[in-house]
Amino acid sequence: MKLWLLAFRTVARRPAFAIAVALILALGIGANTAVFSMVDAVLLKPLPYLNPDRLVSVYEASAAKNQRDSLIAPARLEDWNRMTRVFEAIAGTYAENVTDTSTPEPERLAGRRVSPRFFAVYGASPLAGRTFTPQEEAAGGAGAAVLSYNFWTRRYHQDPGAIGRRLILGGQGYTVVGVMPRDFSPSSELDVWLPAQLNAFMMRLREARFYGGAGRMKPGVTIEQARQDLDRAQRELGEQFPQTDRGWSTVVRDLKEARVGNYRRALLFIFGAVALLLAIAIANIAGLMLTQLHRRARELAIRSSIGATRWQVVGGVMREVTLISAFGIGVSCAVAFWIVRSLSTLVTALPGAARLGVDWRALAFAAGAGLLAAMLCGLLPAVQATRGDVARILAQSGRGGAGGRQRWQRVLVAGQIALTVLLLAGAGLMLRSYYNLAHVDLGFEPSRAVTFHMGAQWNEDRKRIGELQMDLLDRLQQQHGVAGAGFANFLPATGATLRYQLTMDGQSRTEESGRINVGERGISGGYLAAIGAPLAAGQDCPNLRQVAIGPPKALVNRRFAELYGNGQSLVGRHFEWYPAAANAKPYEVIGVVGNLREDNMQTTTGPYVYVCLGPGNWPDPEYVVRAAGDARGLVSAIRPLVHGLAPDRAVFGLKPVQDVLDSSLDQPRLNTRMLTVFAAAAVLLASVGLYGLLTLVVMARTREIGVRMTLGAAPRQIVGELLAGVARIVAAGAVVGLLLTAVADRFLRSVLFGVTPFDPLTLGATIVLLAVVAALATFVPTRRAAKIDPLSAIRAE
Repeated sequence: MKLWLLAFRTVARRPAFAIAVALILALGIGANTAVFSMVDAVLLKPLPYLNPDRLVSVYEASAAKNQRDSLIAPARLEDWNRMTRVFEAIAGTYAENVTDTSTPEPERLAGRRVSPRFFAVYGASPLAGRTFTPQEEAAGGAGAAVLSYNFWTRRYHQDPGAIGRRLILGGQGYTVVGVMPRDFSPSSELDVWLPAQLNAFMMRLREARFYGGAGRMKPGVTIEQARQDLDRAQRELGEQFPQTDRGWSTVVRDLKEARVGNYRRALLFIFGAVALLLAIAIANIAGLMLTQLHRRARELAIRSSIGATRWQVVGGVMREVTLISAFGIGVSCAVAFWIVRSLSTLVTALPGAARLGVDWRALAFAAGAGLLAAMLCGLLPAVQATRGDVARILAQSGRGGAGGRQRWQRVLVAGQIALTVLLLAGAGLMLRSYYNLAHVDLGFEPSRAVTFHMGAQWNEDRKRIGELQMDLLDRLQQQHGVAGAGFANFLPATGATLRYQLTMDGQSRTEESGRINVGERGISGGYLAAIGAPLAAGQDCPNLRQVAIGPPKALVNRRFAELYGNGQSLVGRHFEWYPAAANAKPYEVIGVVGNLREDNMQTTTGPYVYVCLGPGNWPDPEYVVRAAGDARGLVSAIRPLVHGLAPDRAVFGLKPVQDVLDSSLDQPRLNTRMLTVFAAAAVLLASVGLYGLLTLVVMARTREIGVRMTLGAAPRQIVGELLAGVARIVAAGAVVGLLLTAVADRFLRSVLFGVTPFDPLTLGATIVLLAVVAALATFVPTRRAAKIDPLSAIRAE
């Protein structure tokens, strides 16, 4: 206990040093702990369900139709449940946003329709109430709803009395029968689960694929066995239903991997960056320790001269380091809590976001990282500092003899610079990549355009919805300040990818099968003008009141015309979807639109078809309105206009189209911001390391500098030598950093857009920035060296 008290007093005598080390350590460990919490919640923790290793995602696939993953038809889902031998159950679900009118103000709810056995597949027990009964899951059954934890908290303030309350969705009453736990939903944005209640007609449509599937395997079954068994069942269905099921197979994946696969690379990228920051922090602290122990060389030598062994001296230093590290770990936990709280508001769509928090695993990580840091940044400098001869140190204290320490610190600083170059280069490349994404040619002009939804459901009367859509577009187009209005089933660049096949009349240059693979969008008349898309040839879709006149109509994009037009106009040509539905009429191509980035901003435009929708064809589309001037006044006018037509309809998602596009860049933006913050912190730490190194050099060579000045050396010569030494260290670190960047080439290419990892402009700017920072960091020590008084320096020795 006395030894620890002595260590505390020693630390207290050097508060500036102790606080600097603790804060640097807190920054490095806090950032790592926060990112570890995110990685732990998403990648490491098992899914919060019963026996999660037995859960798989299930999809259809067709090589012939170029569809690797396809949703599942409800009829086929029921067949799989009946025919498979290795599954306990398979269930399906699809998203459906619904409007609740049980409150004075209609509210849009993010809902999911679920098939029978859905909750049984996950083995989930409700937090309150129950899940659906077989009677409620059947077509025509009573309306029932299970609430998410977040919606229960937001609407009912976690009141158990919410069970039994009624929601009014599309004019139909749904009784709240249960509430699911907070971590049951993969997304914190989901509000309610509803039974699909599909009727007999829908269960006969084997081409209607809209379920996302999940299954629970029986104990001891592997994923490969499940895949083989499901493929066997699908082959039998192909023989029984050759028109719709032949040529289709199945895709079975681990459910967790299916959920987090798209996020794994980005999370590991961020975790690797923050781990580099911790490595730089440890190297920096080790450098500060070397400087501090050099200043204490005489004190440590006195301890040895009065009987302390070398390892007792080292033990004393390690106790001091442990006390400082303990304080740093405590502060790092507070930093981690703050970062995690901030992140939880930014990554709501991240799988496992509901479980994001600093728990005992994160705290254990912080403690372990702190202990490792203490050993690395304390033990090695302490061993190095106690290697000298005691008598020599006592006799020549302050007269140099720090060459070994300086060599160690030079290596540490060079290592910091190398890692800083890697982080700076990565941040610069990510910034350029993000800039390229944000300024990519979209093929349309989103400025002055706003979008919104008007609540409507697929099971409502389509004629009524169609009349409402026609009246709404009429009123919007007549509104003062509106330059155009229309709607589409999906907005561009939002990741909604629909792929189909078609055959075109007179087509001589098709694919081997005679069919063309295309993307598809459904649009109304006026949509292209509202979104700001150019019409290259022909005409736009007719307005909703005239679209039914004549054959079905569609437009194609310029890429489609280039690939399949054979240099001739496609306007007036006809095509049919494959496979063609009974009594389906061919579509007439009436126009060619420019190349819009429909899939996402990172994907080049492929061939697309824009089908002209009729009234009510798509009940819940994305309405788009273009303002003739400032769009802000238009935003405030849309809600009362809709409520004037349909007071019971919720208006939601009302925002500028540009904001929707910006939200599609959330992940690249988060990666860029975090890496930039880490790079800035690394630059700061590297500059502190350079400052500490030069301070140590000047202290160790004070007498030498004084002697040389006495013999006629000019201050600029002394400064030039110091700067030359710094330049060598910076150059060596920069070269190693560029080599590390080259090693990371393959990984960086996977997260960049429009720029290569060896972009000379970015790498050149990185080196220039590092040189400027190095010059600033060395200014004070070199200025101090230039002002050394030769006589005072010699006398002081």
